[in-house]
Amino acid sequence: MRTLYAYVLKESLPVLLLALLFLTAVYLFGFFYAGARWLEGVPLGKIARWLSYHVPGVLVQVFPIALVTTTVLVFGRLSAEGAQFALLSGGIPLWRAAWPLLGIGALLSGVALYLQERLVPYYNERVRVAWWDEIHTQGAGLFRLKGLQIPIGKGRSLYFEDFDLTRKEMLGVRITSFQGEEGTFLFAQRGSWEDQVITLRDYRLYRINFAEIPGLETSGDLLAQTRKVFRVVSQGKVLEVESDLSRARAIADYADTFSFGQDSLSQAWAKVRDPFLAPWEKWRARLEFHSKLALPLANLVLVLLAAAMALRYGRSTGLALGLSVVLALGYYGAFFLGRSLAGIGALPPEVGAWGANLLFLLLGTRALR
Repeated sequence: MRTLYAYVLKESLPVLLLALLFLTAVYLFGFFYAGARWLEGVPLGKIARWLSYHVPGVLVQVFPIALVTTTVLVFGRLSAEGAQFALLSGGIPLWRAAWPLLGIGALLSGVALYLQERLVPYYNERVRVAWWDEIHTQGAGLFRLKGLQIPIGKGRSLYFEDFDLTRKEMLGVRITSFQGEEGTFLFAQRGSWEDQVITLRDYRLYRINFAEIPGLETSGDLLAQTRKVFRVVSQGKVLEVESDLSRARAIADYADTFSFGQDSLSQAWAKVRDPFLAPWEKWRARLEFHSKLALPLANLVLVLLAAAMALRYGRSTGLALGLSVVLALGYYGAFFLGRSLAGIGALPPEVGAWGANLLFLLLGTRALR
């Protein structure tokens, strides 16, 4: 068996490496092609840096496809050489021949989980910031946020009417917050945002106690009651406001409608455990957490079915490659269908996220008996 395992590993590792490089290059070219119309005149260094930020997220997605391709090609070659009948005649079950690739799958699953926890959230944020703040504009990515209500922590929200692309400043800035029935309203003509500090210029700060407003109709001293309702707290030239949300995260979260998965595994799990999260948001958090677990573990479940199909039908290289495409598309189709059904509430989040893995695991174990 050691000789068989050594042979499978020797044949698999170069193919796996080439498949990873090829698939990663295809994904990156896809991103480049999609943004080509906006990349004219952009320095190559910036484009290369933007593309490099995609790599951790791309690897998580291409690991299963590369492993399926490797398994189908290697076991297809074994099938062409009659290894299937040799194994069965020697009393060796087919699934044992897949042990080396299962080990590779376990390793890739571990790497993918590490990437999901440590690197993917950060670099997904950098992708968005680099696109809107470095490529699309020169440090003016905040212009995409104008007219939006941006929560900046502690119950506060930021809004600005327009953006000065020349001076890279927000115009008509408003920060509002409420404590009970008392609202705080901070207005400024201009504002800039660096890291987690919002600097306001020509600001005015007001407080309004909405609980005292009914007293305006019956008060004997209208001026005194008005002062209880409306208060000018302060005004001046410059005021710095600490934000719980960084400028980069704000651009990454609100610059457009595409979602790149900003949360790590631990952050997604924290949302699942949050007792104050609204029911529908908790449902979405459960789906996101289990999806982040299920996709990396696809590296394990796809090996069995890929090996079985290759031993039976992968006697030619062309057919083997066709099988790998069909298996990869089948898995991702089932995975995203499950996510979509769970996303609209038709399936529990756990079933939607893990359904494709369970289906392909059952098919693989049955095929390799």
